[in-house]
Amino acid sequence: MPTVPLNTFTQIQQFITKVLADNGESGGVPGSPHQAFWNALTYQQFTTGNVPGVNDDAGHPIPILVKGDSAHSNLILALRGQGPLFDPTNGSIGQMPANGPPMFTDDQIDSIAAWIDAGCPQ
Repeated sequence: MPTVPLNTFTQIQQFITKVLADNGESGGVPGSPHQAFWNALTYQQFTTGNVPGVNDDAGHPIPILVKGDSAHSNLILALRGQGPLFDPTNGSIGQMPANGPPMFTDDQIDSIAAWIDAGCPQ
């Protein structure tokens, strides 16, 4: 599947929800502290806030993303299973979604990353 142009926060919300539904994961992970946070947060909260109910190993909140910088955005790192928190083997949180596989494909992640790299247009 090629990358999909995502130009608004609403499209991001719908895209993430659709990928999870297509993967049979729309029910989420029971007991997950953040639930479907992308649908529960406003644009401002999503683009400048933290993942609800989730902290790093030192107890600090985890920012969802860095506008204009998908490579350093926790949302992308989590979906790719990269970095010290999200490595599927050694990370304290692990790759998302936690009830995968299936996981997001590279093209699906790249679609979200392109929106972040574009500065998260509203």
